[in-house]
Amino acid sequence: MKCFSPKTTALQWIGLSLLSLLILPACSVNPVTGKNELSWVTEDWERKTGEQYYPVQQQIGGGKYQIDPDLTLYVRSVGKKLALYSTRSYLPYDFVVLNDSTPNAWALPGGKIAVHRGLLVELDDEAELAAVLAHEIVHADARHTAQSQEVGSLLSVGQLAATVLLSNAGIDSQAAQQGIAYGGLYGQTHYSRSRELEADFYGMQYMSKAGYNPRAAVNLQETFVALSQGRRSDLFSSLFASHPPSQARVAANQQTAYALPNRGDRGKARYQKEIAALMRRKPAYDYADEAKKKIAKEDYTQAILLADKAIKIEPKEGLFYEIKGIAQSKLNRSSNALKSFDTAVALTPGYFAPILRRGVLRFDLKSYRAARQDFEASLKLAPTQIAYVKLGEIAEEKNNCGAAMQYYQQAAKAGGKNQQQLKQKLLALQTTCQP
Repeated sequence: MKCFSPKTTALQWIGLSLLSLLILPACSVNPVTGKNELSWVTEDWERKTGEQYYPVQQQIGGGKYQIDPDLTLYVRSVGKKLALYSTRSYLPYDFVVLNDSTPNAWALPGGKIAVHRGLLVELDDEAELAAVLAHEIVHADARHTAQSQEVGSLLSVGQLAATVLLSNAGIDSQAAQQGIAYGGLYGQTHYSRSRELEADFYGMQYMSKAGYNPRAAVNLQETFVALSQGRRSDLFSSLFASHPPSQARVAANQQTAYALPNRGDRGKARYQKEIAALMRRKPAYDYADEAKKKIAKEDYTQAILLADKAIKIEPKEGLFYEIKGIAQSKLNRSSNALKSFDTAVALTPGYFAPILRRGVLRFDLKSYRAARQDFEASLKLAPTQIAYVKLGEIAEEKNNCGAAMQYYQQAAKAGGKNQQQLKQKLLALQTTCQP
């Protein structure tokens, strides 16, 4: 049984040789393609990894699109219909819509799949949605997302050897290890050309079996190629980074479509009906996105005006109040900002960002007890360095240096840009905490 491809690069061969000194790799068959491959993870690992990181990635991706739960139910129904025809249809597939304007979609190991609302407004019909979901299903079904973690494991084995290899390749070792080891877990895997073609090919098979016209996958790639070359390419940068479009993919999809029945459903009227409420809110989200840009340019007054325009269109969207609160806090309108954050928290229960922002504002106002409650609540939803740091600072204010050290240690583990400052804090506290 051959597990190694003749196209394996010299760097991969060296890395595989290093890894083989420590563990015995296992041969496995790709469940979708039937090809023999190396594997260091089990299906149980896939399931557990997906379950572990799915909630956190949803938080990072803007949180669930709570204002319209029926939209997620609709997307989930299309996804479940397709998943029935996947090779591993028994995986615990789940589908969610995230509250993010960025057109994107991603999959985690074990079949956890998300679509941003920003992508839904760019699709023409249900068949194009099916093309997106089927593509992501294949990434999970064929273990593409899991394999990206195997590469991360490879790079983390034998740190000195890995550092030498990556340095010789002109890559910063720490950044590369972190990016490969965790990128896939957070839905940002950059798939290879072969993996993308594989996901297109088998995804179109799933579409056809589920009753969708596979030509939709061709149309979708044609649209993405045009967008990648046009003025809107920046908007799609995240999607194109992980799923690069190309004329080669269009040609491959056309060839696949010719071999499949093209009489399937496109479901345009049904799709337009399901996203009608989202389309009515789109102008509000456009205002909110412009407000974010104004905040980045420190034009906080204009950001508030834009947020108010968004709120006028959709007063039940917590994101708009969160944006308004950020701008108000920058203008030292603390009382107004707290009210905005309170509303955002109430409208988006279970979403960490407005809770964390309110905690930071309360900390700045020296309302340490309330701030601590917010930081602890936000950490239950998503671990962030800033929450641990602020909890450490609150502990220092109370002269509880032991607790402060624990929080700063957690902050260091969480990663971020302030590692040197955290080391200095910890060194200072080690002296202070001496009996």
